[in-house]
Amino acid sequence: MRHLRRREDSEKGQILVLFTLVLVVILAFASMVVDLGLLRNNRQTLVNAFDSAALAGGTMLPVDGSVAGSATATNNLIVSTINANYPGLPSSAYAISYKCLIGVDSSSPPQPYISRDVPLVCDPHFSLGHNPPVAADFVGSGPTRYSSCDPAVGDKCNAVLIAGAANTPFTFGRVVGVNQGSTGLVVSAACNGPCGTSPISPVDVVLVMDRTGSMSGADTTNAKAAANSLVSIYNPAAQWLGLGTLGPSVTAGGCAAGAASAIGTATAPADLRRWVPVGLSGTGSSVSSTYANITAAISCYPNSSTGTDLADPITMAAYELKNNGRAGVRKGIILETDGQPNTGVAAGPNYCALASAAATAAKAQNIEIFTIGFGLDAASGGDPACPDTSGAWKGLTATGLLASMATGPIIGTTTCDATENNDGDHFYCISKTGASTDLSNIFKAAGAALAKGASHLVQLYPVPVVTAIGPNTGTHNGGTTVTVTGSFFTGATSVRFGGSNATSFTVTSDTSISATAPAGAIGTTLHITVTTPGGTTTQVNADLYTYN
Repeated sequence: MRHLRRREDSEKGQILVLFTLVLVVILAFASMVVDLGLLRNNRQTLVNAFDSAALAGGTMLPVDGSVAGSATATNNLIVSTINANYPGLPSSAYAISYKCLIGVDSSSPPQPYISRDVPLVCDPHFSLGHNPPVAADFVGSGPTRYSSCDPAVGDKCNAVLIAGAANTPFTFGRVVGVNQGSTGLVVSAACNGPCGTSPISPVDVVLVMDRTGSMSGADTTNAKAAANSLVSIYNPAAQWLGLGTLGPSVTAGGCAAGAASAIGTATAPADLRRWVPVGLSGTGSSVSSTYANITAAISCYPNSSTGTDLADPITMAAYELKNNGRAGVRKGIILETDGQPNTGVAAGPNYCALASAAATAAKAQNIEIFTIGFGLDAASGGDPACPDTSGAWKGLTATGLLASMATGPIIGTTTCDATENNDGDHFYCISKTGASTDLSNIFKAAGAALAKGASHLVQLYPVPVVTAIGPNTGTHNGGTTVTVTGSFFTGATSVRFGGSNATSFTVTSDTSISATAPAGAIGTTLHITVTTPGGTTTQVNADLYTYN
């Protein structure tokens, strides 16, 4: 009996030990199921928080270091958005940085659109330490490249990057000594504006250019080059562009006959084509997949000897947009002039009042107005006053009038100074003298501001994609040269045949890699994968390689 009792006690002890071991295993599995599920959920919450914060910060881009408080306000908005979506996350858990994101051309190897995008959409030359930026300053893959950008030192940046991780306290994991887990690095980036491509948002816009007697031959040449630069950033499939002039154009003759388009409505004003000689590029006889009529007219028009009438071209441009433009599409007028109005179809002398009324009527039709004062600074001869003899416009300067005609609000001053063109409003001003006389960047800035899309998430390094390999078989001894075809290969860090690295590889272009296969077992079929800073290619049938 004594031996039996001892055996029973021993068995009970063994059962207790086994139960304890099993319990530990159960708790370990519970930790894996519950705690890892919680960790996965928290990672997604962090992804959502960072995405929301990047999009919120993106609404304030570009961040311009020359504008006081620009970066601070953007950072504050990002932090408050993160706090609202991931409460309790310390600011030390993530970092906010900025980038200059531009596009590339289609040559091989592709070259950044430095001359087109800098300084129009961003300008990183302060942090780079030299001006202008060069191709080597930009890294990345696919259709875009980016460089470092720091608004704290004066750079203008069009992309924001948020990177960080969060720790998740475990419940069951504590039993086995694992108190917490990390979400791993989460990265979100957003951009605003063209972001490396031509503006993509559809718009209807009429560009009204000054060619009056006060515009010298050099001034007109400058304006023509600027108009062509605006054409260069637009896509005729998305942006319909019309051309207006002041003074008025003729409606007959070689130049007019090649550029004029149909009015489009039977009730159109008889002098519509005098003020808008080239109608919107998607309408009438000017329907085209190019801007051929616009560019022909730009090269054709000469200076006129008329005075400056701002009211009538604004009224006619608004008519063109509302009657010949597309329903539901954003509409705008870009007006460039070098002086105050001093004539008009209606009797004067209150021409500034007439111009202001025309702008107000256009804005009431949801047409955005951008105004560009050319040579209204002291160095170019001063800022002339309106000729009006009564009302609010009596004695008003030309810059003051143009600022009031532009879609508001106007930020900062209305004088023609160095800060005016970087404050984000619809009024621009540039000198006719000195180093900064090129109207091109001003025209492009206004055009991009009108056509830019909303803040959107971007991946600075797109994930690479493999679409084909050739050959798809090779000797088991290795050494076969395989061409890997796909997208976004620039900056590739590895090419793998299954679990083995390629003996060597060369990125021949953004869409092609030449790799040397390592040795492998006869009859083995495996995936070839490419890794870049953007990630690793997804395994697909097109990347299968077999050893023979």
